[in-house]
Amino acid sequence: MSKIATDQIKLGSAITAARCHEVQTTLGQRDVPEFDQLVLIGMAVRVALHIRGLPLIEYEILKLVCNHYLDIPSTVLPRILALLSEIEFVYLTTKRKTIKSVLPNVPYYDDLYRGVGDYIDTEASFTEQEQLALAIVNRLAAAPDNSDRLQAALGADQKLYRRNIQIGLEGGFLVVRRHRGRDIIINPVYFSENAEIFADHVAATNSADVAQLLSTLKQHQGWPLELIKANARIDRIDIKPDQLILLERLAQEGMIKPPAIATTYSGKNHFLFTPTPTAANLSPLKREIHERAMAIVSAVRQGQLLPQQYSIRSPAAVISALRRNLRLSRATTEFSQQYKSLVRLRIGQLIHVGNDYYEFRIIDTEENKEALDMAYSLVTTGEYEGLEVDDEARRALLQSDPDYVESLVAAEHLRQRESVSLTEEQEYQLSNLLLKVTS
Repeated sequence: MSKIATDQIKLGSAITAARCHEVQTTLGQRDVPEFDQLVLIGMAVRVALHIRGLPLIEYEILKLVCNHYLDIPSTVLPRILALLSEIEFVYLTTKRKTIKSVLPNVPYYDDLYRGVGDYIDTEASFTEQEQLALAIVNRLAAAPDNSDRLQAALGADQKLYRRNIQIGLEGGFLVVRRHRGRDIIINPVYFSENAEIFADHVAATNSADVAQLLSTLKQHQGWPLELIKANARIDRIDIKPDQLILLERLAQEGMIKPPAIATTYSGKNHFLFTPTPTAANLSPLKREIHERAMAIVSAVRQGQLLPQQYSIRSPAAVISALRRNLRLSRATTEFSQQYKSLVRLRIGQLIHVGNDYYEFRIIDTEENKEALDMAYSLVTTGEYEGLEVDDEARRALLQSDPDYVESLVAAEHLRQRESVSLTEEQEYQLSNLLLKVTS
């Protein structure tokens, strides 16, 4: 068994399902001759994420929405639904061989990926090119890396590796940046924000230190930079000088500035988060919800780690209370400074109740509730859940009239599928095949 195949087994089927989804989402309308199962599984995850929790969907509506919003051709959709039906994520109503309607039965995130992962374990067989693509994007999800070092670490054949990098660059799921005389490969799903800073730092140091730093930060989303600098630690985990330099560069030079809170008792503090997955493709609404979620976590971390007098014991418990009651149960003298940024972002209100005491209440909107859900996920799992779902597609799926859905997309031209260019050898083989057919 090749080293790549061995790494694929170690990767785990649920993570493999997630990586298939990331690659396929980035590919969009592009066709890759070498990809089959990877694309199918990626599309299946994409459909499952968007139909989860919805009522019965007419097939004609699903077909329109998948083609327009999710980059899934109508000719492929029956094959995807067959896969989802096999793992009981959907129930299909059919007439003879024609699908009439789809009833979703999709579980929540972790179980969703595990369910598709079970299918991978029993039914999927990836080509060597697909295995390599998944191995590359998985390693680069942790941190960018030097191209030569990445090839050596994977033990990949040079010709196979170069072709995979070409596919990734043309397909949009890989990016190359030249820094300090080295080619640095980047996974744009995770590092589209501040890509140049990350690439330059990896070129100057190494990928492993960046990956270790981001892994630590993922476990402590929203940790204040000033506290990290003062202690050279994130919580109880030591931070190397080079890692601290990277954090400072991201806070000072980064395209996306981390949230900041200024108080009279602890000064101005920046609260750090891991890079946002799919940041380049976030819709304006999702970006705003994401920013609100980070602001909520930052305000709660302020009360936990930089309080004036009484510290918060459990950030998760505070955010959970806000999700449940849309308010905190008691007024304090610290709320006016701790939560003032949330007032500015239209997330909450400060209610003056006498002397220097204020209550904090969440403004009851769907966007703020979604931001609270994301904030809770950030402090409990470190994950940004929900960013990969297109809300416009979900709204279109809730419609009952195919004519209305058609009107939503009528203003745009029919989508044209693109192909990743063939290698010289593939073009030669294709030419020979055509000559045989015509002779």
